[in-house]
Amino acid sequence: MREPIRIDAESGRDVLTDIDVLAIDVDGRLRISRSILECKSGSGQAKEPDRLLWLAGLQKYLRFDRAVLVRHSVSRRGRALARTLELKVLDVARLSTREAAHAWLPDTFAHIDGPECTAAESRTDTQLKGLGHIPADLVAFLRHDALRSDTPEILRAIANAGRITSQGGVLPSPTREVLGGHATLALLLAATGDAARLDELSPEELQERTERALTIGSPDSTQMLNVLARADDLLAYMLQRIHTAYEQSGAKRVQVDIPSLREVVTRPPEWVPRYLDLVQKMRANPAIAREILQTAELSCFEALLGGRAHLADAFDHLFTAEHRYLLNVAIRCLEAIAGPATADPMRPILELDFARVRALADRTATKSDSRHPEPVERARATLDS
Repeated sequence: MREPIRIDAESGRDVLTDIDVLAIDVDGRLRISRSILECKSGSGQAKEPDRLLWLAGLQKYLRFDRAVLVRHSVSRRGRALARTLELKVLDVARLSTREAAHAWLPDTFAHIDGPECTAAESRTDTQLKGLGHIPADLVAFLRHDALRSDTPEILRAIANAGRITSQGGVLPSPTREVLGGHATLALLLAATGDAARLDELSPEELQERTERALTIGSPDSTQMLNVLARADDLLAYMLQRIHTAYEQSGAKRVQVDIPSLREVVTRPPEWVPRYLDLVQKMRANPAIAREILQTAELSCFEALLGGRAHLADAFDHLFTAEHRYLLNVAIRCLEAIAGPATADPMRPILELDFARVRALADRTATKSDSRHPEPVERARATLDS
């Protein structure tokens, strides 16, 4: 899926470049790896070294695990340079072979050029122009930047989206489904990364780090805590001097409780335990949790938007009772963080068929046909009413 790389800059210059393909992989320990695929149609050796050097710099800037350059043909010099830069290169012949090995999958679905998803995203862009209370930067973060951001940034963005949408009334369709879908995917991505950290941290340590990151901005540094503690001491000292001066003038001392700056600033959001519950449930079932991003993508951006590609036999293994359970936990967590205005549009995906037989798909087929549509529209109509 094509993604823009946004940076902090003046309006109109905040997109550094575009990634032709951004791939996210989750292994059996729920560790996330990200890959760039840069596709160029030029043939021969024209600008081949330049593209490889540029791609190596982009990979380092984004701190991604893997980068691949796809060209019509690849020279011996290009392959040698790619090995030195620790990049991968593919020519069209090898790419075609790999695509043929996945011919049993639908050609388009969800954000992979799915027509319903494309139309909904485009319609959302139009509607957002008339919804001035929703910041464009926040929408762009949920759509694009969350896929490569740290957990605290993602959780803060979801919470901000919830506050903003709850203040502006009911969002029109499909904006509410699209924003809710991106918030759901971002939440699951953050929870997947934290679930992998439970290999090294206890749940209590992870909660403490999460709370510090959300309140003082860093899970590791205690400098802000020290500054707040000294500010409390200074405030208490100055108040004592004021009280002493009044008492020396004959005034009666009035006891006033002053809240601690440290306690006020470091008070974590109430939904942190709910989020940690989602993380622990994902870690307890890694075989399903590693697939939940795919299930959410198909549910939110294919089924919920009226598509049928999610019904393909190739996706049967992504729709089981265990997948539904994790999605339900995620939607409840989303409601705790962002409120019902963001979470309620996602509830119809729980009405999908999650009792599909986990049979091995026919990977020799040239195409995986979809079954008849599910009555997800009925669930959406119930929600609207």
